[in-house]
Amino acid sequence: MTPSARCRTLLCLLMTACAPRPVTMQTGPDAAAHPLSGRIWDTRAQDWVSMTELERRLTRARYVLLGEVHDNAGHHRLRRGLLAALVRDGRRPAIAMEQFDREHQPALQRVQNDPSPTPEALKSAGRVAQGWNWSYYEPIVRLALDHRLRIFAANLSRADAFRVSAEGAAAVLGAAAVSVLQLDQPLPDAARLKLEHVIEEGHCGEAPRNILPGMVAAQRARDAIMAQALQAHAPAVLIAGNGHVRRDFGVPHYLAHYPQGDDVRVVGFIEVDAAQLAPTDYVTAGAPEYDYVAFTPRTPRPDPCKELRFKPR
Repeated sequence: MTPSARCRTLLCLLMTACAPRPVTMQTGPDAAAHPLSGRIWDTRAQDWVSMTELERRLTRARYVLLGEVHDNAGHHRLRRGLLAALVRDGRRPAIAMEQFDREHQPALQRVQNDPSPTPEALKSAGRVAQGWNWSYYEPIVRLALDHRLRIFAANLSRADAFRVSAEGAAAVLGAAAVSVLQLDQPLPDAARLKLEHVIEEGHCGEAPRNILPGMVAAQRARDAIMAQALQAHAPAVLIAGNGHVRRDFGVPHYLAHYPQGDDVRVVGFIEVDAAQLAPTDYVTAGAPEYDYVAFTPRTPRPDPCKELRFKPR
């Protein structure tokens, strides 16, 4: 593969570098009848908790990280409910969002300085990419604006992530920033292997091995940038995909390097699988990826692997 071809391939992959591969809607009984659907699992206590109890526990944390499967509307409704509960409790966290790239932060701030900012004005200022379904995020943004919660861009742009994958983090962010972000420190072997596996699985095992290091570098840079955005505006809530909020290699790994960075609660929103009937089937024993797992039905979708092919170059 030539350098230019490699770059084009990486650019196509970076948007979903760490997104778990969606699975087609299970056949047979309605997914809502799955024994885990609609329940919340405390991965450390190994016990169920109610939504009310989860809301209470999240109010204690400096950082709250809320994951998602991007096209599952139920995940977005649940997250808005959790954010509303924080507000009812008197909390006023900043809202850091994966859907906004950090170079648009000045424009986002100008909109929020207006007397009556609107979600659509914020969407325009943040130049939300076409791949995001704005109707899912608008209720969270509206809630934040109604209560004058600060909204911040959390993401490294796709263009910058592409450059990191091709040239390295130092060439894009600078050596000093790489040190501050802890990107000059390797991931623990177990975490690195998990990240590689998740990226490979997210691309149906079709991604060429020679572009994997670049995709790992880009994913790490995004997670480190998100952690930096959170600590700069604490207390804060992160709205991002499940892959970003994972404790093993995601944002919490980098957040831990900042003062009070361990005061964090992570909620993963996981679609149930007909073949996995126990909550422990979804997390790693002894080192769970999330503090809490909210189980939901799957969103119907076509098989994303059916048409995915990487042509040799």
